[in-house]
This record gives sequence, structure tokens and C-alpha cells, in this order.
Amino acid sequence: MDPIRNERHRVAGRMSWRDWLAFALLVGSVCTFAGMLGWESTRNPPEIAQHDFRAVAHWFDPVFFQYNLLMLVLAALVVPFVTLSYILTMTGRKERQLYHEIPEARRGEIRERLMSHNSFSAYLGSVLLTTTVVLLGASIILLFKPVPSADLRGVDFSLGANMLTMGPFIELFGSDPQAYYIHLTRNLTAFQFGFLGAYIYFIGALARAYFTLDLTPHTFVDGTIRMMGASVLALVISFLPWIHGSVKFATMTVPAATSPPARAADSQVFAPDNADTPAARQDKTSGNSTFSRLASPKVGEQPEAQPAWSLSLLPIVSFIFGFFPKWAMLALQRTTLRTIRNITPDNYRALPLSMLAGMSYAHELRLEREGFDNIENFSTADPVSLAVRTGFSYPQLAQWVSEAWLATHLREDYPEFVRCTGITSRDELQLFLSKWDTAHGDAVEQLTKGIRDSATSQLMKVKLAALRALLGVVASSS
Repeated sequence: MDPIRNERHRVAGRMSWRDWLAFALLVGSVCTFAGMLGWESTRNPPEIAQHDFRAVAHWFDPVFFQYNLLMLVLAALVVPFVTLSYILTMTGRKERQLYHEIPEARRGEIRERLMSHNSFSAYLGSVLLTTTVVLLGASIILLFKPVPSADLRGVDFSLGANMLTMGPFIELFGSDPQAYYIHLTRNLTAFQFGFLGAYIYFIGALARAYFTLDLTPHTFVDGTIRMMGASVLALVISFLPWIHGSVKFATMTVPAATSPPARAADSQVFAPDNADTPAARQDKTSGNSTFSRLASPKVGEQPEAQPAWSLSLLPIVSFIFGFFPKWAMLALQRTTLRTIRNITPDNYRALPLSMLAGMSYAHELRLEREGFDNIENFSTADPVSLAVRTGFSYPQLAQWVSEAWLATHLREDYPEFVRCTGITSRDELQLFLSKWDTAHGDAVEQLTKGIRDSATSQLMKVKLAALRALLGVVASSS
């Protein structure tokens, strides 16, 4: 009797009542939070500003806010719902696939190893962490509205910001409110679009892992780290001189004939009148504040031109760094290593995974999450264990591990050896050595015929003779 029968019944049993309770509490918490804000947005704004999170509901038009709130809930709940769907519908398919791929002698390991991965409890910690990070990051994009003054509804940054957001520009607080708010908004823009790029990449990785039967807790941990790291990386990039160096605040020129009457709220738009700075004391004499001048420019004032291309590139660059943070970090690492190698010798000689046939960038990232970041350590991997933990098929992993073993022993000669012989893996080499020695004589001599350089040919003969001994193939005496 096939032990994979009654798959649906056994998979459903992996969702215990504790798993269902944990899932309900997680989804219920997000929905309760959104429902509270949604209900608050239907009320009239309070006369006295609230000092808790409910004030967010009154920063926007109610319909616009409720739409953003729905997008926020959808962005967060996609994590637990995709996990639940994977456990209920895809884990049985993976078990059946592994049962038919893995050698019969090791099939007994499948059930034991999969049982520890295919329950919601195994995903709970990583899913909770990812959902929380998505809620926090998406809230900054969809709900938070930065304003430079307490007279406007939003996050009042006239009270200050942290060092992560402002860096060395925090010294502008109090002394130059105009430049302070300019730097703040641009840094927040970089942070938001960096997070957005990482989140879009995470959604794509989540869909790929779902359909390739490779959704594990590592997928969510990796996505969480990517979103956090990419956001900070984009924020750091926003401090580049071409972003802040020459860009000035642009004001609008209001013709005298068409100047609209000033509203009462506009006279105190940007800064509190009690700001005790030299600029503020000078402005109090004329009845204006520093930020008030920015909101209501003088008639006929000619603003300084702003290079729009630099601001337009900031969200794009931040999004790219969020979508490809590894490439950005790799570029920084290579630049640093080139500098270091001019001082110290290069002691790193690891072979990259890209040498393996069929290896892609996405495959490299997945294997790195399992701790295999080069050919040498991947050559010692267990294909059965990796087939259970990842979405790769057992034959593919067995082929890669066999190729990694041969590449590890041949080192830099591996590409030339493959080009001359067409042999790519340990199993292929062992098969050729045993069959050729039996039928035609010395296989090592045959394998090195295509190498023209005599020195290289002799070195290759030594390596192949050593590999034949390691593989236990007895050389023919004929």
C-alpha cells in the first residue's frame, strides 16, 4: 500500500487546534487594529488633538485613509494566509514528490523530517516577525504624513527627529528649520522606497517558494532581514552629496494680481512662534516665522532653481537598492576588498556556486540561506536533507553536489577539463574511469589528450590519477 495515500486527511491533521488558534489570534489582531482605526476615521475630528495612534485616522480624507488602511491590511495578511494555504495544499504534494525521487533506502527519513516543518507552529515565529515588520514599514508609507509644525495634522517633526533619520543634519534643528525639514523629507523618502523595493522582492520570492514547494520559515526570516536591511541601506545612500549638496528648497512665485487671500491657518503653517532662534526672533519683529515665509512667499520673489532630476532619481535608486540589496552590498564589498588587497594579500580562494551547470542567481540565494555559499562547502552537502528543506528536486541536488566535488578537487582546471572532456561531475568521472579502463586501457591518458599545453597536461594527469585513487577505481594493467 502506498504510504502517500489519504494525503489530504494526513495534511489536515498537521493543523492542530493550537495552530488554528495561533492563526486566528494573529489575523484577529491585525483586523482589530485596522477596524479600530477605520471606525475612528468615521468620527468627527476631535477638537483637541489625540495623543495616541488613533490620531492617524484624522490626518487624511476619511475615504482616502480607509483605502490606504485596506492596502495595509492586505500587505500584512498576505504573509499568514499564504503560509496557511501552503501547509494545507502543498506539503502533501512535496511529500509525494520526494517519495518518488529519493532512493528507496532513505525514504523512511522523509516523513520524520517533513513533520517538523509542515505545521503552522513551525512557521509561527517567523510569520509573526515578518507580519510585524510589514505592518511597521507599510504604515510609514501609507499612514504617516510628515508635517513641519504642530498646527497641521500629521507627524510633527518640528519637535525633532532621531539620529538614524537625520544623521549629521540633526544639528540644523532649531538653527535652520527650512533645511532641517528638507533633509528630513528626503531621507524619509529614501527609507520608504527602499522598504517598498524589498517588500516587492519578498512578495515575488514568496510566490516562487510557494509554487516550487520551497516555503520554509527561512523564507520569512530572509524576507524580514531584507526589508530591514534594504530600508537602512537606502537611507544611508540618501546622504550622498548629490542628494543634499546643491538641492535647494523651491518656492512658488505668486504674481501680485492673482495672490489669493491668506488663510488664518497659513500664518502658522510651519513653525511655532515661540521658537527661540536668531532667525525666529528676527521674524517675530515682522510678524512672520521662518517656515511661514516658505508657505507664503513674498510677492514677486524669485526662487532658486532646483535640479529636479536629483530628486526624481532618489525614489528610483532607493527602490533598486531595496530590490537588489545584495548587489549593492556586493559592490561596496568588492570596492572595499580591492582597497584592502592593495595592502594585504588575498587569502580568499573559494570557488563560486555560479560554476555549477544550471545555477542561477535565485538558486544561489536559496542555497546561501542553507549555509552553502561556495563550491567547497556545498560539495559536502546531503542531497536528501536539502531536498526536504528546499524546493530543489533530489536528482538536481545530487548532480550539483557531484559537480561540486569534482570542481573542488580540480580547482581552476575544472572549466578547462569540462570543455575538453564533457565530464562535469564525480559520478560521470567514476563511470568513465571504470568503463574505459576495462575496455580500452588507461583512461587518464585518454582524458588528457585534448590538452595541448604539455605542462598543463602533465599536471592534469597527476590530478586525475589522484582522483582515480580517491574514487577507488582500479587502473587497467593492459
